[in-house]
Amino acid sequence: MNLLFGALLLLAQARQEYVRVTFYVNRGPMASGIYTHKGAAACSYGFPMGTRLRFHDGWTVTCLDRGRLGYDTGWVDVWAPSMAWGYRYIEGDYGRYAWVEVNPLEEETIDY
Repeated sequence: MNLLFGALLLLAQARQEYVRVTFYVNRGPMASGIYTHKGAAACSYGFPMGTRLRFHDGWTVTCLDRGRLGYDTGWVDVWAPSMAWGYRYIEGDYGRYAWVEVNPLEEETIDY
């Protein structure tokens, strides 16, 4: 019974956010100090550093960078290894806006 209750609690805490999706190709250290890599994203300040966002197809990115993205939730700028890759896999798969799942238990706030 506890396992079922825990699963229901997880579902209740998960939330969806409708975000603007873009990509960037600059290489180097991000605001977190970690170097750019696939799966990294610059996110609005409403998403704490370390927050994981899951797209509809199951791909997850982690907010490890900032930019001029606004102070609310609503923008995810995914790192891409090239412009061609970004157009094909970010813009091509998700468009300019997408729903992402934010699970509070997966948020790993990183203090820098």
